[in-house]
Order: sequence, then C-alpha cells, then structure tokens
Amino acid sequence: MELPRPTRPFFCALVSALLLSGCASQPHPAQALAEAQALAKVPELQLRDFYTLPVGPYGLEPSGKLLAAKDKQVRVRGFMVQEEEPTPGLFMLSLVPVNIPEKEDGPSDDLPGSTLFVHMPDADKDKILAFRPGLWELVGTLKLGGQEEANGRVSYVRLMLDPSTPTPTDKLEARADARPQ
Repeated sequence: MELPRPTRPFFCALVSALLLSGCASQPHPAQALAEAQALAKVPELQLRDFYTLPVGPYGLEPSGKLLAAKDKQVRVRGFMVQEEEPTPGLFMLSLVPVNIPEKEDGPSDDLPGSTLFVHMPDADKDKILAFRPGLWELVGTLKLGGQEEANGRVSYVRLMLDPSTPTPTDKLEARADARPQ
C-alpha cells in the first residue's frame, strides 16, 4: 500500500514550522557566544578525577584535584542518574548512565563512588528535574564533606548549581506528589 504524497503547501508549511521553532528556541548569536566564552573560563573537574586510583586499603581517598576545587566554581560533565523516586531540588550525576531501582534494591545499588549530588538553586528547590538521557554539563560551586541528603543518601561531593547558570526549565517538572524537604 502506497501512502499519499504530501502536497507542496503542506511540505512548505512543515518546513517553515520546523525552521521557526528552531529559531525561536535559539539565543541571539552574540548572547550564545558570550555564554560559551563565560563557560569556557570555568575550570572543568572530571568525575573520574574525584578519587585517587587504585582504591587503597582505606577506601576512596579524595584526589588533589577534588580538594583544590573545594568551594570553587567548576564545570562538570556526566550522566543524570535515573531514579524511580526523584527528590525535589536534588539529582545525581555519574560518570556512566545508571538506573537505580530504589523500590527493589533500596540503597543497595550500582551508583559509582564518584557520584555527584547536584542541588538546584533556591528558586527551583521544590521542583523535580525530569530525567533526560545523555551527557550533561553543569556549572556550580563544589562542596565537600559528609552530609545526609534529602533522599536519605549520604554524599561527600555536592554541586550547588549557580542561580545565574541557565537551568533548562523545560526539564523541570513541578510534581504534586513531590516529597517535602
């Protein structure tokens, strides 16, 4: 069975809609260049550089790079951890894509030791970030030290997202079933 071919007006309207939707979401070229230059000036800290390797007899030991970045603005790339029960204002970033089934496994899961706990800015602390696959690049202030998180886990490395850093608001979901903090 052969499908009918789209008419020329339909095709032109479709192409125009696609072009316009792409243009509407793109920032002004000068603004995009300024944002890219500002981002390039922020030092990058890689998740794989959090701890010294190989792991020694005392477990994970913070690397010199991690300790030097304490309380400083850094740029980090990683994959958002897919959670069954996300926590408002908080998500995790890991070196590899991870899906954690909290309901089945509880805290016994496959999170890498170098998992980064990302805290949303105060304006978004009550929102749950919807999971999106792929590599993320975030900018914020790095905090170190053991701390119990709102999701019940204990973190050692946290990234406090800068309020001035554009947060992809299309990825934010206000959820009625969000747990209070």
